[in-house]
Amino acid sequence: MHTYSSSDGAAITAEAARYALTRRLLPVLRHHMVVHLQPIGMIYEVLDRKLVAQQPDLVPVREGLAKISQLARLAVSSCLDVVTWLAPDPGVVTNVGAGVEESLDLLRSNFMFRGFTISNQIGDAPGDVLQAAMREVMTAALMAATDAALGAVEVVIMAHGTSHATVVSIETRPGNGAGFTAEMAYRAMQWADVQALAQSHSVGLAHEGAQVRLTFATAA
Repeated sequence: MHTYSSSDGAAITAEAARYALTRRLLPVLRHHMVVHLQPIGMIYEVLDRKLVAQQPDLVPVREGLAKISQLARLAVSSCLDVVTWLAPDPGVVTNVGAGVEESLDLLRSNFMFRGFTISNQIGDAPGDVLQAAMREVMTAALMAATDAALGAVEVVIMAHGTSHATVVSIETRPGNGAGFTAEMAYRAMQWADVQALAQSHSVGLAHEGAQVRLTFATAA
């Protein structure tokens, strides 16, 4: 008979939070997978019409084939990147600034639709952190900080670091306008979800009111 410990419960809670985060991101991840595939069909139709001409001009045909090859490579790269979201490699590292920008890119269209503005003040912040930790904890924290917003807000992101850790802060401030309520692909992210994910990645989390601080250990 297996006796369940507190660590078992924490792992189950983290998996539930991870599932909720993935369900929320599925529309965006699906878009990333198909965005480079959609133009291929249109290019094929154009090339097909050119080739049935009595004296086809092969120069634009070659250019079209090169474009199809380029889009196919981009599509493969995008699909592989989506796979790393679903099954992350625990050893991959990313720069703090690049990791924050990646999370923002996933949520940018949703924020814009809801009337939110983003003030990313990190820039080229020094320091590397584990990519899986940044992706899950940062993205979940951004969702939790904005899901409960009743109106337009400004999302301000800053960072400061030492040789051992980088602290990323998220602050939501009142914005201009009424904003819009967006239909969620799944339930709202709760701070308990963010805490569970942060604990699973050994990321420090401090949340008080409209301010959040995430402490990521510097990756070796």
